[in-house]
Amino acid sequence: PIIPKGCDGKIMQNENKFFTGKTSATTIKDVNFRFYGAAKMIKKDSGLCEDAFFLQENAAGVSDGVGGWSDYGITSSSFSRSLMKNCSSLIMCREKEDARMRKASCDSSMQDSILCGSEDFSYSCRDEQSRAPPVIDPSVILARAYERNPFVGSATALLCVLNGRELACANIGDSKFLLIRFDEKDSPFVVLQSKLQQHVFNTPYQLAKIPSPVEIEYGLQQQLIPPDDIADVLVEYETLEFCKDPPEVAELYQTSIQEGDLLILATDGLFDNVFLDEIMGIIRKTINSRPHNKVAPKEIANAIAAFAYKRSKSHFEKSPFSEELHKNGEMYGMGGKE
Repeated sequence: PIIPKGCDGKIMQNENKFFTGKTSATTIKDVNFRFYGAAKMIKKDSGLCEDAFFLQENAAGVSDGVGGWSDYGITSSSFSRSLMKNCSSLIMCREKEDARMRKASCDSSMQDSILCGSEDFSYSCRDEQSRAPPVIDPSVILARAYERNPFVGSATALLCVLNGRELACANIGDSKFLLIRFDEKDSPFVVLQSKLQQHVFNTPYQLAKIPSPVEIEYGLQQQLIPPDDIADVLVEYETLEFCKDPPEVAELYQTSIQEGDLLILATDGLFDNVFLDEIMGIIRKTINSRPHNKVAPKEIANAIAAFAYKRSKSHFEKSPFSEELHKNGEMYGMGGKE
């Protein structure tokens, strides 16, 4: 959920860690919003989990490491984790620089370059009356995080940041976000959702670092690459048939937000297994006649994750993934996707 953060930098909350006090419109206008959230990751029954995420008061992200690298003795877990860690670090660094710059005099024509470590960020003063570009541009953060990533592998990436009273998200691949609002009867409805990006069915857009010839040779010498895959690795490397997309393909979303909005970010482990109307039903059931801002984010995260996990183990229930299988000519595919 999204809650206001006071001008003194402290999150306004009661003893139950929820903002519930009555606040005048004037006060609300003067505060920035921050996340109050939770995350739930259910690891695989076997093998290494290659998903990664981070959550902080002004940003959240998820990344799905591509498991196909395991055929070549490589795991994408380090790649996806480094990507999310870099995003988190860059945003914290950018926010510190932004706070410093805001202390200086500022006019609408100002355009400075801010040095944050080894990264340059474009800074511009914000016109609160217009829909200006986000103070922190998630697509720029993703690009910088990718450049800093030293690991071989590939992953999808979704990053959302709060800029005052606006939400900005950048997405590459088939992870998704849902921005959900509640009406006067506390019934949820979707305000905005991202679209998946894929080249063909089950091949999403993805950031990637391709192994160098030296790394390929090392993998062969150390027998990290299964013998049956040696020829495939060499052919794919020589013909550059690895799926690799530039950060510039990220689709950017920006919208105004309200106190109490619910933002859900998840990899395809959720959206391949659970339909949108089922997600909304889980939210309604979890709230269970309580005011939505009285429900801990952890309750909602746990409920949705548990439902998705159960569906992933099913061999007969219909799922979004099984429907896509049918659309692509597979007549016998049913159940969830593990």
